[in-house]
Amino acid sequence: MIIKKSHLSMLAALAAAALVSCNKDGDEDSLPYLNGSLRLEGVPSYIKANDDNVYEIKPVGASHPEGLGVGYRWRVTPSESTSYVVSKDENEEGDGSFGYNFGEYNKDTLRTLTLTCEAFATGYSSLSASYSIVVVAPGEKGSIQRAGYDFNGEKILYDGIEYLVYTAPDGKKWMKQNLAYDGEQDGSKVGAPYNDAEVMSEIFGRFYTWEEATGNQAGTADSKVRGICPEGWHIPTDEEWTDLANATMRSVQEDWEDMDSGSNWETDGSRISREFMAGELLDPDIPETDEDYDSDINYGKEAASATFNTETLLWEYNSEVGDPTNRSGISAIPAGYARRTNGIWSFGGAYEYAIFWTSSEDGSGKAICRVINNESPAIYRESHDKSTFAASVRCVKD
Repeated sequence: MIIKKSHLSMLAALAAAALVSCNKDGDEDSLPYLNGSLRLEGVPSYIKANDDNVYEIKPVGASHPEGLGVGYRWRVTPSESTSYVVSKDENEEGDGSFGYNFGEYNKDTLRTLTLTCEAFATGYSSLSASYSIVVVAPGEKGSIQRAGYDFNGEKILYDGIEYLVYTAPDGKKWMKQNLAYDGEQDGSKVGAPYNDAEVMSEIFGRFYTWEEATGNQAGTADSKVRGICPEGWHIPTDEEWTDLANATMRSVQEDWEDMDSGSNWETDGSRISREFMAGELLDPDIPETDEDYDSDINYGKEAASATFNTETLLWEYNSEVGDPTNRSGISAIPAGYARRTNGIWSFGGAYEYAIFWTSSEDGSGKAICRVINNESPAIYRESHDKSTFAASVRCVKD
């Protein structure tokens, strides 16, 4: 099992609702504390750029030790004003709820906002809670940049979403982005977006169990499984994924010996994973005066990782892996994975793993997926439960 039980914490740009801090005001240490732990209900973890929704936020969890009233004040940074707004004075009736349009200030700017709320009462140290809200956008000028996307290239429209497609080194047409089909138009919701935030569906794609992805049907060379793919497309078998890997590596190494689909993709001296990681090769012929010039060339870098919201690298550099060259063209995003237990989704492994279902089974009742790890030059072949483990899906044309 390659997936770590304790994966790295998400960077601030992706932490969203997970980045909640509850504090007691350090300037009031000599005062007694209010009771409880303040938290906020209704805070979105991600919002889309130009979102015009007004979100109703409710503070809960704080109370007065003497049974008296508690006041609430809040602020969002960055915003036009950094001053706190009082939503309820300690002597007023009400629960302190307030409405806020997070997209009102700098609507189209991709950024991370911080909402801080304080519970206060005279003679007591205040309680505070802070939440991060990440502003995202799909498309050419969206959150994912430098992923090797060609927005002037071929596309396919499916369920209202436009996907980039390309001819891969194996000669087949593959989707270049993770599937985001939710099944809603067909009357049966499938998959889950990262962190249960629907706006992330078009950014990272959705996570599907194998049963959802394939309709619980295994694919073979002679029997393609459409599953949740568009008509005329199918979920690739493990053999098809391996064919793509071999075709890619043949273009990289003249003496390449093809790998078998029944094992991990790993050979001595070869860094296979970077050929699938989202990124772009740097062009040393671009002059320094050109806006497309990348100064990383001066430091011996061969390629650059894709980024999230401009500044955050999707694939952190690892010396064993090297730069994300993406010669396969797959542009794998480390979206991580999900698990569904008793109808509840949990998420992990973002910034560490890109995991793709195949339509193949392993003979033991489990299904096969391919795992790209940010710390390994190999790409692993793993088997997971068909109904609880969820991964990303790519489609290939029939």
